[in-house]
Amino acid sequence: MRLSSLLLAAITGLAFGLAGCGDVSSGTSTSTSMGGSPTPSVGLTSEILLQKMRTAATARAYSGVRRVEQSWQVGETVYSTSYREDVASDGQGRFALQSLELIAPSLPPRRAELWHMLQESRDGFLFRYRDFRMHDVALMVTNYSPIATGVRTTVAGRDCEELVFALRHGAAFTYNLAVDHETGLVMRCEQVANDGRVMGLVEFETFELQPNFAADFPWDESSNQEAPLPDSEASRLAAVGYVPRQPQTDGGRFRLVESTIVRSTEPDGMGEVAWVKSTLTDGIEVVFVLHGGNDPSLVSEDVMRVAPSVGPWNHVEGTLNGERFMALGRASADELLDLIASTL
Repeated sequence: MRLSSLLLAAITGLAFGLAGCGDVSSGTSTSTSMGGSPTPSVGLTSEILLQKMRTAATARAYSGVRRVEQSWQVGETVYSTSYREDVASDGQGRFALQSLELIAPSLPPRRAELWHMLQESRDGFLFRYRDFRMHDVALMVTNYSPIATGVRTTVAGRDCEELVFALRHGAAFTYNLAVDHETGLVMRCEQVANDGRVMGLVEFETFELQPNFAADFPWDESSNQEAPLPDSEASRLAAVGYVPRQPQTDGGRFRLVESTIVRSTEPDGMGEVAWVKSTLTDGIEVVFVLHGGNDPSLVSEDVMRVAPSVGPWNHVEGTLNGERFMALGRASADELLDLIASTL
């Protein structure tokens, strides 16, 4: 049984909403500070900047307009999109993200309206899981080579330091960043594929620090009905109706951040499916592994489907030992399959 299309859209933010720059969890993980001497790739100033970057997106009050450009290929077809968005944070955890002008492609009015509706429905996902974030500095240093280029630049009137992040082992994307020297905010993020193709760009065009927000400012309100996965096995069984499986990372690239329960309607509209969603991070990238328990309608043999890549995102789903699984994120299909296999 496949995850409903609405749930999939809510989790992934694919189609035109898919941006080229990655993000992390909404702050539920416990981040580990990077101690000791500076890493070989960065100097002391940049090490301090890394620590600022970890919380800047929600710990600073700001507002601005950003330009988002994306390009990805599905099969032989190349897609691209460009638009502007408003972004704001009150510095206390509240945020707002609103898509503005769709620059390209040019769409008929009804399709353009649908695009805006889809963007509005996933603004929380885009803020949390699209923009470059640093969930865990120590884990990031283990998995990535952060390079301070020594170049200073100006983005939207802000003095920025240019940093480059590349995965230490395996194929992945490289992030070219311009980071506000004062606040640690990522003012420009360019994601580049291994073959040199620019997959995405998110860049501030206007920026205001410490703005005055109106009392009725429309902050984002979560529509996500996820609930934390209980600790005890008996409580988990009562909550989802089966014993949930979680990825066992054993010190690998990804670390488990949290597991939650998310529910979707059966494809035939009859009944509800409870999925256990495990969120993992490698310090920068985030992936999701979902387990849906047994289903009598499923075939007994193992069948895992690998969907065509959509930009930096991969998606696999199917059954193992008669149980439903799904995994998606900015990781290779092989890595996602390995994470699913680790649950067994």
